[in-house]
Amino acid sequence: KPWTKQIPKDLTEPVESLEAVKSPMIVRWTKDEDARWQARSFTLQSEEIKQALTPAFAGYAGITMTLETLTFEYPYVPFVRRWQQFCQTREDTQNPTIRSYLDLLHQLLETGVGDILTRRADLLKNGVITHDLLWTVFNPQTVLFSAGSGTPRAYECVDSFTHGQDGFVEVKTRYIDYDGENYHYEHEAFNICLFKGTMALDALQIFPLTSHRDAESVKQRLIARGKTWESYDCSHYKHVPNHGRVMIDPAEYKKHNHSHMSGWETEVTEIGTTMTDQHRLLATPWVRGFSLRKKEWRAFLVDDVEDIVWNKDAFDSLVLPRGQQDLKKLILAVAKAQSHDSFDDVVQGKGQGVILLLSGPPGVGKTLTAESIAEAMKVPLYVLGAGDLGTTVANVEAKLEEVLELVPRWNAVLLIDEVDVFLEARTVSDLARNELVSIFLRKLEYYEGILFLTSNRAENIDQGFDSRIHISLQYPELDAVSRRQIWAQFLRATADVTEAQLDSLAELELNGRQIKNVLKTAHLLARDQERRLVFADLETVVKL
Repeated sequence: KPWTKQIPKDLTEPVESLEAVKSPMIVRWTKDEDARWQARSFTLQSEEIKQALTPAFAGYAGITMTLETLTFEYPYVPFVRRWQQFCQTREDTQNPTIRSYLDLLHQLLETGVGDILTRRADLLKNGVITHDLLWTVFNPQTVLFSAGSGTPRAYECVDSFTHGQDGFVEVKTRYIDYDGENYHYEHEAFNICLFKGTMALDALQIFPLTSHRDAESVKQRLIARGKTWESYDCSHYKHVPNHGRVMIDPAEYKKHNHSHMSGWETEVTEIGTTMTDQHRLLATPWVRGFSLRKKEWRAFLVDDVEDIVWNKDAFDSLVLPRGQQDLKKLILAVAKAQSHDSFDDVVQGKGQGVILLLSGPPGVGKTLTAESIAEAMKVPLYVLGAGDLGTTVANVEAKLEEVLELVPRWNAVLLIDEVDVFLEARTVSDLARNELVSIFLRKLEYYEGILFLTSNRAENIDQGFDSRIHISLQYPELDAVSRRQIWAQFLRATADVTEAQLDSLAELELNGRQIKNVLKTAHLLARDQERRLVFADLETVVKL
C-alpha cells in the first residue's frame, strides 16, 4: 500500500492503556535488528513487588520505590549494578505470589543482564574493558583511583553516563574536603573519550581502585595521607618546596577565597567534624594556606608539606652596630614576653602590641634583625613592603586591617619595610599624605602583636609615633669590624680564607646586602667549575 500521512480512524486503544491498571507488572517488547523479540522496558505497579525489591536497591540514587509506577528500560542499569542483591532478595522472598513475580522478572532479565555480566566478568578477568561497558564498572559508591594530575588520589563514584551524540562517558565523583569548620563532599567530573576495542582499566584516567595492581597498598597509603591531611585542620607553620615558609590555614583561606570550590555542583554535603578511614581515603590531597614569600593564598600538596628546619645560628650570627650588640637579647626578651603579657591600655584592645623602629641606611641589618628574632622565637615572619600597602587611603586601610588581623592569629612577627612615607611628620600642605599617616597611627594603636618598622630616615618622624614605639634602634653605616664579622660568618662553612684575606675583604666599603650579592655570584662561579669557593672568586666578582 502507498504511504499516507493520515492516521487511520479505525485504530483501537493499545492493550496497555486498557489493562495496565490491573497488572502488577507491564513488559514492553520490540523486535531487534534480527527480528527477535526483546523486552525493551518493564513497569512495576504492585506495591508488594516494590516493597520486596526495596532492600536490593537501598541507597541507590534515582530509584524511589514508593512511586505508584516504576519503569526500567534496557539495559536495566540498576539491575546490572545490583544483580547480586536482586538475586539474594528473590531467594529470601517467602511469599509465593511475590516470589513468582520475582522469578518471572529474573527470567526476563537473565538473558540481557546475564549477557552483560558475563561479558564484563571476562573483560575484568583480563584487566580490560570495552567502551560500551564502561558504565558497568563505574557504579555508584565504588571507590575510584586516579593519578591523572600526577598526584594519586581516590574518589567515590556518584554515577556515570554515556553521551550518545559524542560517545564519551562522563563519570561523576565526589571527594572529601574541609572548609575550616566542617568536612564535606565536593564533586568532580571526568570524561572518558570513545575508544575502539578493549583498553586496560589502569590505562584510563580514572578506574576502580580494586583494579589497581597494588590496590591494598595504595589504599593504606591514601588513608595515611588522609590522616596527615586531617591534622592540618587549623593554623600550622610549615615549609613547602618552591614556596618557602607557609601558613596552613583552611579557615582563613576560605575567608579570602570565596570561589575556591570547583566542580559540577556548587552544593556541598557536610559530614560533620568526625572522620572515618573511608573519609580519609577520599580526602583531597591539597591543603590550603598562605605563602609568606609570594604573599598569596593558594593550595599545597599534602605530600610536599614539611616541618621547618630552623636556623639555630641566625640570632647569634646577627651583627648589630658596635655598642648595641647587647640589645639583641633585650629585643628578643621583649618580643618573647609580649605574647605572655596581660598588661594593656585603659581602653580595651589598645596598647597590647610591641613596636620596634629600626632606622638606618640600606644593607646594615635592619631586616635581618627582624628575621633573626622570628627565627629565634620559632614563629612566622610576615614581611610587608610599603608598596604592598598601596598609596590610596582605602587600599592602605584595607590591607592593614587584613594583615593586622592575620598576624596575631598566626602568632607571627610583622615586619613593615621602608615605611618612611607613613612615618614622616604631617604638614599642612599635604593633606593626602597626612591622612595616610593618621590611618597608620590609628591601626598601630590597636595592633596586638610584635611589629618591626624599618626606615631609611627616622629623623623626621611624626610626633604621633613617639608614644607608640617601644624600642628605637639606629643603625650606622657598617664599619670594617662589622663587615669583617659578616664576611667571616658567610664564609665560615663555604670557603677557605685566611685572616689576612678577611681583613682585605673588610676594607671593601660594602653593605650587608652587597656582601651577600658578591658571595652569591662567587658561589655560582665556583659551582660552574665544580669546585669549592676560593678567595680569587670573590676578587673576580668585586672587580666586575
